[in-house]
Amino acid sequence: MSSNSPTSTPPPRGDKRLVRQSANRASYEREDLYHVLDACPIGHVSFVHESWPQSVPTAIARIDDHLYLHGHPKSRLYQALSRGERVCVSACRVDGLVKARSAFHCSMNYRSAVIFGTGELVGADEKPALLDRFTDRLIPGSLEDYRPYLAKELKGTALIRLALDEYSVKIRTGDPIDDEEDLELPHWAGVIPIESTYGTPLPSKNLNAAVDVPAALLAGVDP
Repeated sequence: MSSNSPTSTPPPRGDKRLVRQSANRASYEREDLYHVLDACPIGHVSFVHESWPQSVPTAIARIDDHLYLHGHPKSRLYQALSRGERVCVSACRVDGLVKARSAFHCSMNYRSAVIFGTGELVGADEKPALLDRFTDRLIPGSLEDYRPYLAKELKGTALIRLALDEYSVKIRTGDPIDDEEDLELPHWAGVIPIESTYGTPLPSKNLNAAVDVPAALLAGVDP
């Protein structure tokens, strides 16, 4: 997507999804939302607890048309989510530092998303299969390399489903946008990429030497 071209019609004025700052970088397309969420293993969940705003970073995973979050059932975040309280989840991936000829016009290339909604507690029957998919999202290719869940592990894990119905996406790509009168100044301008890759797996110090690294983990997956 261009850094200066919207990809879809914005929601009406006053809608909480409406991007106001740099609205030309906004998108309301589901494909762009999926692109951002699939690149971000961590989301920040915002809610109000005892009259104070809270923002909690937590692991997230998009599975089909929903966003899933998991944690301890007794934590204040998951108790709030289980009660169906309104939340806002934000996720962002920074792809590059944008250096302009003036400090004022320096920026970042990024992909970000904000989702609004209420959580739904996943039932016991669905939980094991969805936890498998959640784990495979976080550590791709590892799904066949675990023992079965223990009953106490399933009981001690809350899995929350959030519908992807209300959201906005914001993306910046491309070069710095300098003032016309600055273009001939003797200062470097461009983009410094930020790349995230999977490294070589490091075995645990107490790992049995006969256990090899699974081929899927060695192959790695581009984020």
